Amino acid sequence: MTTNTPTPAGQSGMDPATDTVTAGPGRPRSRRRPLIAAITMAVVAVAGSGVFLLYDRPAPPAAPAGAAQRPSATEKVVRGDLVEEVRAFGPVRFSGDRGVKNRIRGVVTWTPAGNSGIGRGEKLYAVDDKPVILLRGSLPAWREFAPGMADGRDVLALEENLAALGYTGFTVDDEYSQKTAAAVKRWQKAVGLPATGKIELGRVVFASGPVRIDKAVARPGDAAEPGAEILRISSAAQHVAVEIPVAEQDLAVKGAKTTIMMPDGSETPGMIASVGAGRLNKDNESVVPVSVRLSDPDALKNVQNTDVQVVLKRVEARDVLSVPVTALLPADRGGYAVQVVQGTRVRLVPVTTGAFADGRAEISGSGITEGTRVGVPKL
Repeated sequence: MTTNTPTPAGQSGMDPATDTVTAGPGRPRSRRRPLIAAITMAVVAVAGSGVFLLYDRPAPPAAPAGAAQRPSATEKVVRGDLVEEVRAFGPVRFSGDRGVKNRIRGVVTWTPAGNSGIGRGEKLYAVDDKPVILLRGSLPAWREFAPGMADGRDVLALEENLAALGYTGFTVDDEYSQKTAAAVKRWQKAVGLPATGKIELGRVVFASGPVRIDKAVARPGDAAEPGAEILRISSAAQHVAVEIPVAEQDLAVKGAKTTIMMPDGSETPGMIASVGAGRLNKDNESVVPVSVRLSDPDALKNVQNTDVQVVLKRVEARDVLSVPVTALLPADRGGYAVQVVQGTRVRLVPVTTGAFADGRAEISGSGITEGTRVGVPKL
């Protein structure tokens, strides 16, 4: 995790490239506008010792003169979770992009339109005016189906598809029986194939689910050569591809929940599906590629050719009192204090700090309660 020093009052804590967003009841939060990711500030505390490791910025100055005078602005002490965030922008993509290779020699007579969907039992493309059919399964078709063939998982997958399409009268297992062949004949007749009871290699293509046509590589009239790519397909599911700085990759954990900010300002939940190996991006920055899957598969079906924002979060502390880090002042005897403002009275109160996240600091001290007003620099 990247560590940064909290900015004491009296020093500028604003980056000229930041704006202000709301982070909870009554507290502002600064957010960096990212080229790749917006990264919240964090400070690492040495547990139980009251000593903090402060990096990247100079040590706090001596207590300013008149520190107990009325501050230019105040903020309430709030109770809630301190959450660290990484925000990243990335494109919406369809998952599982791959090519479909033809196995039947002849002439291509039909291919589907780009961005169309093909489901189980439907025509994927046609050779010599005969359809190649999409079926559901994880094992690629690798041999001809015919009575007397050796038992196998491919037979089981074929029979499961026949049964799902309404062709029954056989036992669903890994044996291609005469009853299986009879069901195949009925299926062949229905889809416009010769009713032979045999299925040549390449007549069916197995996929794990419905597919989306990205584009047709071959066109009607082209030669259909065995082994030649004829279509580019993907699954119908979408994901968001983002890059996270390597320094923040501890927030990118497979299975972790995320929030996806839509172009219209709405939100939809997601989950990290995969995390790749670190690499240098086009700006020569060290990043980790992350793929985020949507909890609602249809949430992005109408969102194309644009980037969306992915928010990764980690709770640093739960149900604690916190103030903006700009409220912290260096105390005379070390550590920190805050200016507590009660009406016209201003007093310095030493505080113990805990977790730091998102420009806020966990504090505790005498008389510090939820709603207590503390001094901060006026923005």
